[in-house]
Amino acid sequence: MVTGARRLPRLLWPLLALLLPVILVVSSLTTLARLAQLRDLYLRSRAAALAARLEVLGASLGTDLTEALADEEPALLDLLVLDADEPGPDRDVLAAIRDGRELFRVEKLQLQGADAFRAYIPFHAQGRLRVARLDLAASAADFLLAPARRNVLVASLGGLALLLLSLYALWSTSRTAELQRRQLELEHLAQLGRMAATLAHEIRNPLATIKGFVQLAAESADTRTAALLAPVVPETERLERLVRNLLAYGRPVEPRPRWIPWDALAAELEVNARQVAADRPIRLEIARNGLWIETDPDLLKSALLNLVRNAVEAAGDDGHVRVTVQTSGQAVTVAVEDDGPGLSEETRRHLFEPFYTTKAFGAGLGLPTSRKLIEALGGRLRLTALQPRGTRAEAHFPAMPWRMAPVEEAQPWPTS
Repeated sequence: MVTGARRLPRLLWPLLALLLPVILVVSSLTTLARLAQLRDLYLRSRAAALAARLEVLGASLGTDLTEALADEEPALLDLLVLDADEPGPDRDVLAAIRDGRELFRVEKLQLQGADAFRAYIPFHAQGRLRVARLDLAASAADFLLAPARRNVLVASLGGLALLLLSLYALWSTSRTAELQRRQLELEHLAQLGRMAATLAHEIRNPLATIKGFVQLAAESADTRTAALLAPVVPETERLERLVRNLLAYGRPVEPRPRWIPWDALAAELEVNARQVAADRPIRLEIARNGLWIETDPDLLKSALLNLVRNAVEAAGDDGHVRVTVQTSGQAVTVAVEDDGPGLSEETRRHLFEPFYTTKAFGAGLGLPTSRKLIEALGGRLRLTALQPRGTRAEAHFPAMPWRMAPVEEAQPWPTS
């Protein structure tokens, strides 16, 4: 709650900055729309003034009125005086004005590729009702819209700049929060790693002593005593695996890459998987393809052993575990799939959290250690759910050099 309260003011300013350009643009567009209406009113008033002038010149309708009025109204494009009952294309407009259904009519149209304003306005001349069809250039009222258009342009550019700055501020705020969260997580993991390494060193020597004395005692003990001592050795071996995991998790990682055959690594993964499966009839498929990759074999083996062990344990008694390798450019992707029950929502939330486990036996360091080792090798680890069931653990290395070689060259590397 405290963190959320602290983040609220930081997010409030970018959100307000996002609203400001929207308000500016909307206000400018509203002003432009109102000025467009004012432009129509202006042109209508100019047309009405010309119609009033025609009332005065009623006795001279036989002359060229366009030329006569052009000096008074430079925006006048054309003038046509019509009888109220005159047939032709304008008869509907003339009939509406003659019958009193309309006092006048205005239209917007294009004349010679330019915007024009046409008005039909009645007037009296020589004792008869006449209708003046006036065409005015719409550009005559541009002086009203020009400032508004400039304001809209300036507001739009300013709004866009503010929008970009606001988006950058939001991104920066989010990134800063993520970096702070990541920094806290790294500090927490570093503390856990130091604690794990210390505990592992303190446990390792006494554990080796216990295991050694139990093995010696079992060799010289009678049958009944040997049966009582028999479970001790497997339990000490389980503790040894825990110690190794603690050391692997807490120890700084320094990769020492060299060329290794994938098929040799695959063979070791299969042997380990068979040991974990014990007598369960699990179908195990591990790809063999004559691929050589440049990496640290010990780190990659440790990371993949954890993933394969998890897959075998997740699969049922007659389950299926598959390990595949895909290459593309300089990228290498190793995927471990199983047809187990998959990952629950609770497990997803704590997927790479140290010491979190759903197993009856386990320290919860397998996945965190695998991710640490894979990231140290320049890759990333991702777990996804398969449909209708199962889990896919994918170790993707975007820049791991590889080459193809004959299968007979794939010999195991020396163990350290």
